[in-house]
Amino acid sequence: MVKSTKKQSLLVFLRAQLSAQFATLADFVLTFVCFRWLGIYYLLATSIGAIAGGIINCVINYKWAFATKDCQFKWVFLKYILVWGGSFVLNVGGVYLLVEFLQDYTHLWERASSFYLIVAKTIVSILVSVGWNYILHRHFVFKDAHIQTTFKRIIKKLD
Repeated sequence: MVKSTKKQSLLVFLRAQLSAQFATLADFVLTFVCFRWLGIYYLLATSIGAIAGGIINCVINYKWAFATKDCQFKWVFLKYILVWGGSFVLNVGGVYLLVEFLQDYTHLWERASSFYLIVAKTIVSILVSVGWNYILHRHFVFKDAHIQTTFKRIIKKLD
């Protein structure tokens, strides 16, 4: 029984990582297109990419990676938005800090700004993906955490 649980956990982790890779690909492509080809400021381009990647990741995770059956999509989506908000702040803030650091400490910024943006996004997205997203998706978002009961209690206390 333990082997089956470990095997299932590994499969869920691998599916979640594949889902994250699809979402990250969309995020990176859209960010790069917005920044490099459309001339959009790098933080806005990063935000646009993150939003698109978040939507893709939520749908793939719900339908396939976590195969959520015990929680309605509206409640999964509500929990996903809460977790994604933290992920968004960590990603955009991390990219900002890393890009600004690279910009301050390199004389090649003008010629290689796209390169530094991609490096910053890659480093930050890996850290946030494993250290924040996967853990909260696995144990909160795509589990029946009885979120509707919790929200009903909160609303009742506010009345």
